[in-house]
Amino acid sequence: MNGPEHYREAERLLVDTRHEGPDGVAYIRPENIAAAQVHATLALAAAHAAPSSSDPWPSLETDPVVAYVYRAGWGMEPLGTYTNQDAARRHCEADATNHAENPEGITFDWLGDESEPDDPYELVVEKDGDEQPTDYAVTRIEVASEYDPEADA
Repeated sequence: MNGPEHYREAERLLVDTRHEGPDGVAYIRPENIAAAQVHATLALAAAHAAPSSSDPWPSLETDPVVAYVYRAGWGMEPLGTYTNQDAARRHCEADATNHAENPEGITFDWLGDESEPDDPYELVVEKDGDEQPTDYAVTRIEVASEYDPEADA
């Protein structure tokens, strides 16, 4: 799939996300949202690849370089996928603030090991000198340009 195809698939999945249950209440299919996020991320990555004069939507040719995206999440729930870590962190902090009982006076800190960039960074909240962990995390994800059968061996 190229960039526009990924974008159209993300749109299609989002349209199919809502359905009405037998009780008349609208429900959201989380599996469609997750799949739409993947397609939207791939469309975005294709759009940010080096533009070609003949192709406004170049493919992700990254040989031998690899591309990374950053997944913001709360527990197992994905919040968003971004091309930079700061945007993913801001999303987690905004969501934590929105869900705090009393957000005044809270500060955020990120815990992670810079020598292990593929390990998630975890958000901790501090209020009145009390530091508490949250379930918010930002994880770096490698986007491969092609399938490597030796990686599964």
